[in-house]
Amino acid sequence: MADLSSSEFHIAETSDCLVFTITRPKRLNAITVSVLNGLEQCITQLENSSDNRGLIVVAEGERAFCAGTDLFERDKLNEQQRAAKSDRARNLLVRLYRAPFISIAALNGLAFGGGLELAMACTFRIAAAHVECSLPEVKIGLIPAYAGTQLLPALVGQSRALDMMLTGRPVACDEALAMGLVNRVANGDAPLLHQAQQFLTSITGHSKIAINAIRECTSVATSQLSEHGLAVEKDWVVRVAKSDDAKEGVAAFREKRPPIFKHR
Repeated sequence: MADLSSSEFHIAETSDCLVFTITRPKRLNAITVSVLNGLEQCITQLENSSDNRGLIVVAEGERAFCAGTDLFERDKLNEQQRAAKSDRARNLLVRLYRAPFISIAALNGLAFGGGLELAMACTFRIAAAHVECSLPEVKIGLIPAYAGTQLLPALVGQSRALDMMLTGRPVACDEALAMGLVNRVANGDAPLLHQAQQFLTSITGHSKIAINAIRECTSVATSQLSEHGLAVEKDWVVRVAKSDDAKEGVAAFREKRPPIFKHR
């Protein structure tokens, strides 16, 4: 892979994923147009390649994962440019949310505003114990601009989302875990990135067709059983059962050995 890094982000390629690192700790890793450029390059590469199974988003430093959009850059943009940046960021995060690969945000510090929106666009979130999360835009007369008003209710429910967005209050890691905003809390025994990589490989080591099927089925699930959701599940059950991976998985179980999936 060509070097796609800049002074504001770094992209590394491992054996089974890309690691996108925001490298702006002095600015609390705030989102700039350059950072969006780097994230877009990662998403495009993963969408067009079968070699990398996932994406991990991290940031330098211990204070902040990302404090949101860079207000210093915002002040330099005219109204049209600000709107264009918001539209681009929103579309990019929706694209990440809907991407066919698994993505994990490794939260090393506060995730505020656009930073939390970036984390919520990922499939999963793992956080250090001291992390705080917030959508504080209401405090400065704004609203979440990068799909946050849609992502947060989808994760935690409308009531909790309104609580966070209308007060702008920060949510500590334990509360974020309890409400489902964070999936896992990292321990102090290993680096956060290492734990995020272990989290990712615990998923991507399985059959890709089964992973995709589960994601498709859950994407249409609601708080109540629906005929549509059950029909989608039924269709996928038939399709997955006919796959080479399913045959290999059953054979491996019978032979008491690890499966070797074709779609890994």
